[in-house]
Amino acid sequence: MKTANPASMWTIARPLAGACLLASVSGCALVSSLRGAISPAEDGTPRASVEGMPPELAARADGLVTVDEPPARSVLEARNRMTGSAMVLRDLLASEGYLAAEIAPSEILTTADAAVLIAEPGPIFTVLSRDFRGRGAVVPEVARRLDAEMAQLPEGAIARTQNIERMDDTLVQRLRDLGYAFAYSEGIDVLASRENADVELTFLLVAGPRVSLGTFESPGLDGRNTKMVRALKTWSDGDLFTPSVIDRLRTRLRATGLYEGIGVVISETPGPDGLHSVTATLVEGEPRTVGLGVAASTTEGVGIDAYWERRNLTGRADRLRVQGEVATLAQNLTATYERPNIGRYGRTLSLETGVRSEQTDAYDLDGARIIASLAQPFSRELTVSVGAALDATRTVDQRVRIIGGITRDQVTLSFPVSATYSDVGDPLDPQSGFRFYASSETGVSVGDETPAYTRLQLSAATYKAVAKDLVAAFRAEYGAFVGSGAVPPDRLFFAGGGGTVRGYEYQSLSPQNAFGDLEGGRNLFAASAELRWRASERFGYALFTDLGAASDDAGAVFSDAAASLGFGLRYYPGFGPIRLDIAAPLDSREGDAPVQLYISIGQAF
Repeated sequence: MKTANPASMWTIARPLAGACLLASVSGCALVSSLRGAISPAEDGTPRASVEGMPPELAARADGLVTVDEPPARSVLEARNRMTGSAMVLRDLLASEGYLAAEIAPSEILTTADAAVLIAEPGPIFTVLSRDFRGRGAVVPEVARRLDAEMAQLPEGAIARTQNIERMDDTLVQRLRDLGYAFAYSEGIDVLASRENADVELTFLLVAGPRVSLGTFESPGLDGRNTKMVRALKTWSDGDLFTPSVIDRLRTRLRATGLYEGIGVVISETPGPDGLHSVTATLVEGEPRTVGLGVAASTTEGVGIDAYWERRNLTGRADRLRVQGEVATLAQNLTATYERPNIGRYGRTLSLETGVRSEQTDAYDLDGARIIASLAQPFSRELTVSVGAALDATRTVDQRVRIIGGITRDQVTLSFPVSATYSDVGDPLDPQSGFRFYASSETGVSVGDETPAYTRLQLSAATYKAVAKDLVAAFRAEYGAFVGSGAVPPDRLFFAGGGGTVRGYEYQSLSPQNAFGDLEGGRNLFAASAELRWRASERFGYALFTDLGAASDDAGAVFSDAAASLGFGLRYYPGFGPIRLDIAAPLDSREGDAPVQLYISIGQAF
């Protein structure tokens, strides 16, 4: 720590780690360090009584000298403790603008002597002027931007060390934002006047070169992987460096899921073309993953799903996933291949094929399906997808079973288009943000009947922290059909159960035929509201209400909507909550159970 010259004016340099104002390194940084060293504690013993502190700082000063420590073993140790506490209080005063403050410890002759720290705060210093060194090393426009930043520390402002240190950090960050990738600060020169109680500040900036980015290299990778990594480049040759450009590169590299270690370095020396190359050092992770999930409810039974995934199958950041599910109401096996960055970054080709079987109260179905889609992100939040699907099904619905179990075979060609917007963080446990999904699927079926249809679906959810550890969540969903009335049964809308309205039997809030058998509806409405409280690191609770119905009539879907109310328990093992929900129907009908139970991974929405 540098000491102050007792003359009327002096200059102190601030090392990069903190501001040196008069006799102290950054008050905020040093106080934090010394507090850790002397272990302040609310239930500790004061080292000394403190006198002369400004009233607004008296409580903080008492807290800084209250520590949890054994009695001093010698007079020397007691004096050293007083010296340390005096330094802490002097730095506290400096952090609030009392730059000429002095703290005088009382004389200690024995370990039993009562210790007193006497403060002489002196005047509050203000900012007289501020400038930065290296003005000639930056272009005029950048110099004007730095001057505008320094205006946030106006003349006449109290010379608080934390504000001065923050301004130094801000100026360095602004230089980097404007292309000076290697900018740093050598400290702050402070010219202080005791007579006038003011300071003249000079921020000792070293801008370095203004960096234009060039080639992107990734040594240690084979040819195919090198080509794939270069496709993730976030700049064009000649673009100015900005931290966000490199941050986006790191984000893209992480998003591949291929690397467990990522290091990005910008060359300090430009090449012959005047551009600075960027080098990524990558440590490849395990290319295979196996996962397992379990879900259970009193309305939909028990289900187990598992998957195996192989990443970077051909060296193009592609992935192959084989996933299967065995549940009470459905069984399926699906293989999906994804190839990212088709033609441009983010454009992803997805190919899927699979077989499935479903057994519900409305219909039984066996089918095989092939789907191809192309998804393009237009921003970090918005992605649009277009595709084509060929689906061969054999369906037995309730009406057909009644008249003898005649099956209906159909082959359906459809063209789904969807848009997804999401700015939430953790998809399993959203804390804030908004999600929106819109889809349109136009299809035509060939078989026992030849219907053409267009299926529309909209859903939105929003999340907001209303208090500490308390999140309010809302969801709404609407669906409708345009076209033929003879829609394949598995494409119709159903309501009731864990995905729409908890508390009711699966699909039970759907239209019924004259025999009371369930049929899918051409319209759907569902809404939910939840209040989620994270009570501790491991446990949380939720209160929720759901509302919804499916209907063949666009107006009746709202008037027929049934509601439920429920309570949930959340357990947080570290990868997303395990959810247990108990829901009761508010519009109970004959045959409805008083409560339904749901267990799954992740929040309900």
